[in-house]
Amino acid sequence: MAVVFDGDDTLWSTEPLYDAARDRARDEVEHAGLDGHEWERLERRIDVDNVSRFGFSTERFPTSCVEAYDALCAAKSVTPTTDVRQRIADAARTVFSTDPLLLPHAREILEQLREQGIRLALLTKGDAVLQRRRIDHSGLARMFDIIRVVDEKSPETFQEVVNSLSAQPERSWSIGNSIKSDVLPAIEAHLRAVWIDAHVWEHETLSNLPKNQSVLVANSIAQVPELITAIDADLPSEV
Repeated sequence: MAVVFDGDDTLWSTEPLYDAARDRARDEVEHAGLDGHEWERLERRIDVDNVSRFGFSTERFPTSCVEAYDALCAAKSVTPTTDVRQRIADAARTVFSTDPLLLPHAREILEQLREQGIRLALLTKGDAVLQRRRIDHSGLARMFDIIRVVDEKSPETFQEVVNSLSAQPERSWSIGNSIKSDVLPAIEAHLRAVWIDAHVWEHETLSNLPKNQSVLVANSIAQVPELITAIDADLPSEV
């Protein structure tokens, strides 16, 4: 059996980092005399739109924060200033200077699966340099047989990872919090999936989980070993 884990908000939590950086940037907007709530509404929309321009590079979020400030200034007939724009960008970039904390049970679950002889992969999206740093600082790298950082997850990506682990797709699992990235392409590649019902940012949001017997739902990563081993026990032995 092979298990392919997502990284952000599956093994470690990035949501508090973005919340803190966004709060700092919003403070700068409010100090400039503008509505911080309206700025955040604009920023969240612009940040999703900017994926098409910047992908998951570290320039996207700071740029989105500054562009939201510019848009709010235009709407209020206020002239944006270079100084405020720079302070907003600097505040936004603090999201990348702090390493995220591991989610509860992440290390223990990976160790438990490895002890059972299950092959593990980490397949995560994002800026390659940033994600590699997060992986290294997490202390989890040694637990994975394969680590891949990609711009997008596709059925072909999952197939390549599973093939590299010499595993059968039908006996492999994708574990993650995004229906769009961790569930749909995995089941298209004939893996099964555990969707962790946790924070996911707006770009990854889908309203409905597919009705598929190959998809299970967990409230936390702690439930993963019991779920996948129970299902695997009912399958014919690998040949």
